Amino acid sequence: MQNVDKESIGNMRVTPILLFKRAGGSRPVGYLFANVLRYLYRAVAILMLNTLIVFACFELVARGVLKIVSVISKPTEQLIGEWSPREKVSYYLPQYWAEQYWYEFKISNKQRYYPYVGWRRAPFKGKTIEIDQNGIRVTPGADCRATSFKVFTFGESSMWGTGSPNWGTIPAYLQKGLEKLRQEPVCVLNFAESAYISTQDVIMLLMQLRSGNMPDLVLFYSLAGDVGAAYESGRAGVPANLDQIAARFEGRREPSTSGDSLRSAVNWLRSTCSYLLIDQLMDKLTIANPQQKEPAPSKLVTYENMEIDVAKLSDLIVQDYLGNYKIVSALAQKYSFKCFFFIPPMILLGNKSLTPEEQEMKYRMEVEVRFSKLMTTVYQTLERKSSEYQNLYSMVHIFDHYDSLIWIDAGHVTPIGNQLIAERMLEVIQTQSSDEK
Repeated sequence: MQNVDKESIGNMRVTPILLFKRAGGSRPVGYLFANVLRYLYRAVAILMLNTLIVFACFELVARGVLKIVSVISKPTEQLIGEWSPREKVSYYLPQYWAEQYWYEFKISNKQRYYPYVGWRRAPFKGKTIEIDQNGIRVTPGADCRATSFKVFTFGESSMWGTGSPNWGTIPAYLQKGLEKLRQEPVCVLNFAESAYISTQDVIMLLMQLRSGNMPDLVLFYSLAGDVGAAYESGRAGVPANLDQIAARFEGRREPSTSGDSLRSAVNWLRSTCSYLLIDQLMDKLTIANPQQKEPAPSKLVTYENMEIDVAKLSDLIVQDYLGNYKIVSALAQKYSFKCFFFIPPMILLGNKSLTPEEQEMKYRMEVEVRFSKLMTTVYQTLERKSSEYQNLYSMVHIFDHYDSLIWIDAGHVTPIGNQLIAERMLEVIQTQSSDEK
């Protein structure tokens, strides 16, 4: 220390200042640190930009690949893994229109928002399925001039015509039958839509009456939609997918949480073509390696999970259904039209001799114990009460005397089945008209 001069000692006293100077130079360390941050920011920005560019390119390629596949692939190949086995039912094998129908059934299943009722299919024009600008499935031969005898049909997918081309639906057979019975133009309008409950049907009827579109005859053919919606929500009289609809509605009005943001990001990612392409490739790999362990199915939330008694929920469903019957009956008196409610058949009930294919369908239905229990209870309750209501008819036993294949799944039938149902409806309408005279 004796050899250190005063100038060095003075410099040592300002060591804090030297700490901001790099060795061998005059620039402060803070300046160097800022440069490092700048370089890092630039590197991260370039990396992110390149990632976005690569993703955008991959997205474009994926979109192109999916488009090409959708054009060159056979319809039956596109349906594998996406729909139930009903398109493979033996009835369809000799039908020249079947492959085209199931292809159009897939691509026409695009829903749009519709006021008050929630959804209807978008307009579509194919060889076997045609949907007009109002989401109404076209009935071949319908002559809807001002002087026509006008028939409104309401219901869920069974009335809409799942499994049948335009000319094989219940409304189509009603159109043909009424043309033979009446000496005037006939217009049958198919207001049915997949997964509708009876309350949505009533609302559709109200909207037509409000607009001045007056029917002469109104037919309701539904019940499974009411049961299905109640099964998943634990509440009677609510539309299908109530939780999802409510989540979307409420999400637009409430501040998003971190969990909501994460779910939104995941949902957006799943909607990209890149995700869809990778998902399809993974499906093919899974099919190619059947020994691969499948993930455990998620636990389905149903009325039983909510500790709701099946008898209580069943009574509420029946109460709502009969309430809608009374409303339509009152409207029929007010607006001078005739109305009929028909309870559709179901594979679980009735005494039809089932084919091996139909037995398998019934077994699949019975495996869903909670759903089949609720459905059976509702049907049996309504059948007991039907005698108290003049225009309420059960069709549970309509196929009892047929041995051939009628069902394509637990709730939908072939066009042959639709024809039998339409003929029964016409018999009921004629019989009551004769009695009134």
